[in-house]
Amino acid sequence: MMTRCTPTFIVLLSIFILPFAGCSMERVPASVQPIPSIPTYAFPSCTFHAFPEASTSLFPSIRLIDCEVEDDLEPEDVEFEFEHKGGEIFGKQSKKRIEEICLETNEYGAIYYVNYEANHGVQNSLGRWCCWNLDNTTVPTWNELLPDELCAVRVESDGGIVYRASWNYKSEPSGLAVILCGMGGMQHSSKVLGKTLLRDGWAVVYLYTIMNVPEYKLKVKLKGDTPASAAIDIFNKKYCQVIGATKAIRNRMKKQIPSLHAAPLALIGISAGALNTPAVYHELQDEVDAVILVAGGANMFDILQEGAFTNWRFTDNAGNTFSKNALLEMNASYLATPSRDPYFLAPELPRNNTLLIHAKWDMVVPAASGDLLWERAGKPERWIYPSGHLGLFMSLGWHAEDITQWLNSNIK
Repeated sequence: MMTRCTPTFIVLLSIFILPFAGCSMERVPASVQPIPSIPTYAFPSCTFHAFPEASTSLFPSIRLIDCEVEDDLEPEDVEFEFEHKGGEIFGKQSKKRIEEICLETNEYGAIYYVNYEANHGVQNSLGRWCCWNLDNTTVPTWNELLPDELCAVRVESDGGIVYRASWNYKSEPSGLAVILCGMGGMQHSSKVLGKTLLRDGWAVVYLYTIMNVPEYKLKVKLKGDTPASAAIDIFNKKYCQVIGATKAIRNRMKKQIPSLHAAPLALIGISAGALNTPAVYHELQDEVDAVILVAGGANMFDILQEGAFTNWRFTDNAGNTFSKNALLEMNASYLATPSRDPYFLAPELPRNNTLLIHAKWDMVVPAASGDLLWERAGKPERWIYPSGHLGLFMSLGWHAEDITQWLNSNIK
């Protein structure tokens, strides 16, 4: 009798095989075969409603920043709350003293960010990027982005991403590492890798590329007569948001730390973040010095259906699920239509400056999709852990120093 692997079973499997991950990881060097010709893709620009470039402090009276996104697939309500004590401001959840709270607008949208009091030589920041689509007719004015009479900001946007940043303020950073996190935000694997990079002198930004775990077996309606194109549009919305957020937040960091203008830039994608990273590289490739993808894959159409934490069910306009044969035809059409999917953009990754890290028995981002990513990327250096998806991340701290060393050795 065949047993379906549930998320609970995967957690147990990951824990069971965890002790073996540290001693038998396989390292596969980059291929030395000639790099084949790389196709060039031109996609419509990821553009959002642009605001005038401006910045203003929200001190001293701000008490709440509430950012809400209404979306069928990824609704969000993100709140930053502040407490006032003795003329100073503290984060309500963190209890940390805050030195600065600002609103910054530019061509990508708006950023609300908080700079905490430096601690042990490290400056930490927390922010929220908000965007509005060009076809939105209810974009807020500048004044509507500012606090109301209750000293609260309440913003409804078409999309948004939370970020955290850390840097050593007593010295110039050796580079900027942008970590695109996976489902659930900044998990242990992102933290441990980021802290290692920070100790090594890097400034680190964490982008919460997906705040909430999507509903298991979610029914996703592919509207119109060409379902494959509808799927591409759904995925492209997320790719564009991550691209816009990365650009906007990188610019914010450059203003904060001017030396980053000439410093190396590394993109590190983790799980769901690794699925978005090739699209970010496609936009910034001339400025990126190295790429690390942890538990990534290619072919989002297949990954979201087969992944053990998603198992999405695509439906037609009436809500009816497609037959197996119909899905196979859609998959073929999807892979025949150039998009920002890693399947098409992986060949652009710099083979000699790219590291892929995979779990041999990954069922969340199926291992077969990781193999496909590696092949499409021209077989760059690859580390294979004898674990499942969660086992890989639970043991990533054991190899954070190795990853940092690889990065330092492979930046341009």
